[in-house]
Amino acid sequence: MPKLIVLTEGIEPTSFELTKEATSVGRVDENDITLPHQSVSGSHAELVLRGEDVHVRDLGSTNGTHINGNKVAESPLQPGEVIAFGEVELKIDGPRKAQSHDKHLEQGVRLGNLDSAPKGPAKGFSKKSDKSGKYFVIFGVVVAIVVIAVLAMAWIKFKGGS
Repeated sequence: MPKLIVLTEGIEPTSFELTKEATSVGRVDENDITLPHQSVSGSHAELVLRGEDVHVRDLGSTNGTHINGNKVAESPLQPGEVIAFGEVELKIDGPRKAQSHDKHLEQGVRLGNLDSAPKGPAKGFSKKSDKSGKYFVIFGVVVAIVVIAVLAMAWIKFKGGS
């Protein structure tokens, strides 16, 4: 049976056995696992048993759920991994699986939303034209023509007046 071992000092009891299919984790007493620390949300996360596998799901907590320092929304857990609810760290203990679960869903991505994600590049976006560059060139040409005209008139007047 998998269990969580508390690594942060001051949390009693020091370990929690995961016996239910879904185990709630949070700061308030209504949770199956109560972690009385100000960094833990009232209803912080849920641990779900799927066969022998343990999965964690953050429930929109303020300070997040992290596995080995990476913030996650949902993720399978492997024995030996350190899970943090806010600043409270625990280690998952149990038999090591042969298959590695390296993929964690980062915060903001939910498993149910993956199928509805758009495929391919986003439509409706195009490069905006840079009209300011065109206007700068036109302005420069007009100024150059005016300067040449003024110089030509001055030259004619100077040569014609002598």
